[in-house]
Amino acid sequence: HNLTHDFKSLCDNLKARKHILDELNNTIQKHQLRGFELLKAIHLEPNPFDIERDLITPTFKLKRPQFLKYYKDHIDQLYKEAKGALV
Repeated sequence: HNLTHDFKSLCDNLKARKHILDELNNTIQKHQLRGFELLKAIHLEPNPFDIERDLITPTFKLKRPQFLKYYKDHIDQLYKEAKGALV
C-alpha cells in the first residue's frame, strides 16, 4: 500500500491496521472458521515483549495479569472499535 514510515508509525496507521485485519479475516474465512472467530479489531504492538516491562518470565512465558494491566487502555479501545463496527 506504499506506506513508507517507521515501524511504530505503521503500527499506529489505521490503513495498515485495517489491511492486516482484513488479511487475517480472509484467512479465517478461507479456513472456514466460525463467525464468532472473526476479528473485529486489532492492535499492532511495535515493541517486542520483554522482561524489562515485566511482561514475560526469564523462560519467555507470558505474565497474563501484567499484560492485562499494561494493555488495559488498548483493550478498552479495541472493544470500542469493535462495538462501532457492529453498529
